[in-house]
Amino acid sequence: MKKGLMFLLLIVLIDLLSGFVFDAMYANSKSGVAYQENQVFNKTKDSILIFGSSRAAFHYRPDLITEQTGLSCYNVGREGMGIYFHYAALLATLERYQPKIIVLDLDFRDVYNRGGSFGEDVFSDLAPFYGKINAEFDSYICRNWYDPLLYQSNLIKYNKKFFNILTANIVKNNDNFKGYIPLKGTWDGKDKVLKGDTFTLSPELINTVHRFIAKAQSHHIEVILVVSPSFKKIKPEFFNIANQIANKHNVKLLNYFDSKDFITNKSLFHDSEHLNEEGAVLFSRQVASQIIPEKR
Repeated sequence: MKKGLMFLLLIVLIDLLSGFVFDAMYANSKSGVAYQENQVFNKTKDSILIFGSSRAAFHYRPDLITEQTGLSCYNVGREGMGIYFHYAALLATLERYQPKIIVLDLDFRDVYNRGGSFGEDVFSDLAPFYGKINAEFDSYICRNWYDPLLYQSNLIKYNKKFFNILTANIVKNNDNFKGYIPLKGTWDGKDKVLKGDTFTLSPELINTVHRFIAKAQSHHIEVILVVSPSFKKIKPEFFNIANQIANKHNVKLLNYFDSKDFITNKSLFHDSEHLNEEGAVLFSRQVASQIIPEKR
């Protein structure tokens, strides 16, 4: 009995210590996913924030947007993440401050159920922030009745982040420029075709897009929806849904998906869905010209 209690106490102490260690390492991250997440959830203070998947992270240069708008800008885009992640990031942001403008790069994966980190897998990725933002955030990321119990343990909260945090403290970040990550190289023109590639609408994902916009607007933030250039074949209903969302919330929708400035020049692409560094320069300047504040 005594040995059992001592063992339990040891586990508790290890768990508490791991929390202090990983919190400190997260806060001091120098590169990669952990660095970007720490910036997004804890440090941004810019007037313009760019939300979205890799098509945001690789497409928007904050320095060029600042140059044209006169407002500070940070790209909070995250590769491999969809609207579930973006809404959590928005909640964390609003707990700290209110940006003036939010640009949401709408990905087709924000409408169609693709699973993985674009789906509900993302909520366990957000566990390290449990108990650190607010009650609304905690309720949002807890999808099971037992999650609040599990997330009392630091070892459980951080179990999917060990590698990211360790590498983030070893490798110095050299390619993150206020959230923007440049893609070098030119697309060879070949598209990656996935077998059994299906497009099933997800009412919950679409509803979360609505929640994202409504939440921002409730804090008097201007929201602009953007669809980035792409050679990916997408169902026309995606664009109908994007228009419906924009109309419902009375927000501007900038659709560059098949813009001739881009789709007539494959040298601006890194692959079929992502602009390279040269393409990002042109795209950032075009978007910036549409969000220049009149009187702010």
